[in-house]
Amino acid sequence: MAFADNSILEYESSLSREAQRRIRQIRHADLLIGIPSHRNGRTIAEVVDAVLAGIRTYLSGYQIVLMNADGGSSDNTVRHFRESELPDNVEPLLIEYQGINGKGTAIRAILEAAGRLQARACLVIEARAPGIRPEWLPALINPVLQGDQMVLGCYQRSAYDAALTDNLVYPFLRTFLGADLREPLAGEFCVSGELATQLAAYDVWETHVSRFGVNVWLAIYALTEQVRLAQVDLGYRGPNGGEPGVLADLRFLHVFGTLFRLLIVNRRAWLALTQPAVAPFRGARAVYDQAPPGQDWAELLSEAFRVGAQDYGEEWRAILEPQTLSEVLALLGQHPESPDFPARLWARVVYEFATVFNKGEGDPDKAVEALLPIFCARAAAYVARGRGLTPGQREPLVQELLDAFQAERPYFTRIWDAYQDWEDDVTRFWLS
Repeated sequence: MAFADNSILEYESSLSREAQRRIRQIRHADLLIGIPSHRNGRTIAEVVDAVLAGIRTYLSGYQIVLMNADGGSSDNTVRHFRESELPDNVEPLLIEYQGINGKGTAIRAILEAAGRLQARACLVIEARAPGIRPEWLPALINPVLQGDQMVLGCYQRSAYDAALTDNLVYPFLRTFLGADLREPLAGEFCVSGELATQLAAYDVWETHVSRFGVNVWLAIYALTEQVRLAQVDLGYRGPNGGEPGVLADLRFLHVFGTLFRLLIVNRRAWLALTQPAVAPFRGARAVYDQAPPGQDWAELLSEAFRVGAQDYGEEWRAILEPQTLSEVLALLGQHPESPDFPARLWARVVYEFATVFNKGEGDPDKAVEALLPIFCARAAAYVARGRGLTPGQREPLVQELLDAFQAERPYFTRIWDAYQDWEDDVTRFWLS
C-alpha cells in the first residue's frame, strides 16, 4: 500500500486541541503505553494495575507516557485511570478521542500520540485483557527496541475463544499471504514510533477499521508492507467476553469484512505470492498440560445457526453454490451438542462468500451478516471437537482447516475468475 499524499479523512487528527496541547507540554517519551477504552469500568482496574506493576519492575529506566484513549465512557473507566498512583517516570495522558466511536479510532489516537512524542515504541493493551501479567510489557516492547517494527501477542485460549482465529483468520491469511502468523487478531501489540506515525496517517480510519476491524487490518498491513514482524507467546488470556451466538455482532462482522477486502485491496500481494511473509517468535513458547478454562458454547452456537437459517436463508441461496448450500442445510439436522462441519465444506463456504463480498452486486455488509450464523455452526463443531484438549492438542484440528483452505484454493480461483472485475484502482483508499 502506498501512503496517500492528501488525506481524505473528515477527522485529520484523532486528537483534540487540548490533547495536542498536553502532548506539547510532555514533549517527548521513550515509550508510550496506550489503553483504548469505552465503558470498561469493570475490567480496566486489573489492566492498569498490571501495567503499572510491569513499569515498576521492568521499565523503570525509561520515560513513559501512560495514555488512556477513551470513547466518552459514562461509567468509572476514566476515574480509575485518573486516580491510579503513577511511578515517577510516568506521565499520564488522558484523552477523549475524536472521530468515529470505536476501538480502531482509539488506537489511532494512541499511535498518533506516540508519533508526536517521538517515542521509540508504542504498546497497546486492551482495557479488557483477562489474565494480563506484568511480564507482558517487556515481552512485547523489548523486541521493538531491538529492531522489530511490530510485535503481536499470541495467546493460549479455550477452543471457543480461539474459534474465530483458528477457523477463519489464521487459515485465510496463511493461504493468501503465506504467513504463519498465529494470532492475527492480537489485542496486545507493540510498534515502533516510526511505524506508529505511518499507521496513524493512513486513510482507513473512517472505515470498519475505526471500530473492530483494526487488529486484522494491522496484521494485513504488516504482512503486505514488508514490516519487520514478530510474535510473542504471552500465555493464557481469559475469555473474550460478549454473548456467544449473537447474530449481527459487529466484533465478528468487521473482522469478516476487513479480512475479505484484502482480496481486492491487496490483490497484487496474493496473486504474486512469491515469498511468504516471516513472523518469527521471540522468546519461549508456553506449554500447557490441561485445557484452558472456558465455557462450552457448542449448543448455543448451534442454535444461532438454526436461527440464522430462518433469517438469512434467502441470502444463502443467492451467495452459495447449489451443492454447497445443500451440504450446509444438511447440517441443520445434527445433534446440537455434537455437531460436525467438514473443513472442506467450510473452506468452500468462506471462498464463496469472499468472492460475492468483493465482486457481487449486492451489499457486502449483508453478505458478512449472512455468513455469521454459518460461522457459528463451524465454531460449534470446533468447540465440540476441542473439548478437553490443550491448545497444543488442538493444533491438528487447525492444521486440518489449513490443509482444506489450501486444497480448495484452485476452487476459489475458478469462482473468483468467473466474475468480471469491476474495480480498477478506486479502492486504494479502502472506502466502505
